[in-house]
Amino acid sequence: MSDRKRRTYGLVIGLAFGIPYSIISQFINVWTLPGVPLYDLPIGRTATVILTSLFMGLMGLIVAWDEESFWGLFGGAILAVGAGSLLAFINSGESQVATSFFLSLFTFLPRLIFYLPLGIFFRWLVGIFDTSGRAPSSGLMRLLKVTFSILIVVVIGGRFSQMSPEARKALQDMNSLTLEGMAAVAKGEEVPSPLIPVDGFTTYANGAYTLEWSSDVDSLPVTRPIVGYGITESLVIVRFENDYQFGCAFTPPSPAPKCINITRVR
Repeated sequence: MSDRKRRTYGLVIGLAFGIPYSIISQFINVWTLPGVPLYDLPIGRTATVILTSLFMGLMGLIVAWDEESFWGLFGGAILAVGAGSLLAFINSGESQVATSFFLSLFTFLPRLIFYLPLGIFFRWLVGIFDTSGRAPSSGLMRLLKVTFSILIVVVIGGRFSQMSPEARKALQDMNSLTLEGMAAVAKGEEVPSPLIPVDGFTTYANGAYTLEWSSDVDSLPVTRPIVGYGITESLVIVRFENDYQFGCAFTPPSPAPKCINITRVR
């Protein structure tokens, strides 16, 4: 196979993998939680899909650039790690740039090792189209083999971005609680009991909002029930468009979350 042909296959394979993978990984939680306004990182889901697809296409090109596979695999993995770090910097915000930098630095080698199998997968797919030195097979069969291989890896990989059942339940409960509280304020009634300790809710909790899930429950300064073995706790942060924020800690099987204001109420 000529260099030009091999590189073209690498670019196309990278794009063919990157587009569906990035769409699934970015939108799977949106699809499984209809009606729940999930928090979106500053760069946005659509922009992330576009950038991830382009980076995957470039990674496929680099992996297939040289006939000797080692440097292509190494270069592709370096690019993937760099692209991930760049997106992390963009999404981190000014206050978290230093943290994001050191985190990227300390996780560089593990992430490099993580991306090597993807480069090997791309190289294997390119090899399917290379019929030199072996009996040629049907072009359609080779295309189907590559297509199904990509789809299988994309679906499996994309599903790793799906939130756990406990996280989805916490987000749904938080959305219902927030809507119930806003409706009570609008009617002049008392807010639900979990929202009573939340300073400023009756004044500032209005307009559009988003919900962000986190496992870092200990960062919320509230007293929670003792956690049983194997129980997954959830922290859900509610962000309103007027910059008002509060967080709630969910500790199953307790039905009532522990909530507190996490912004300065003026």
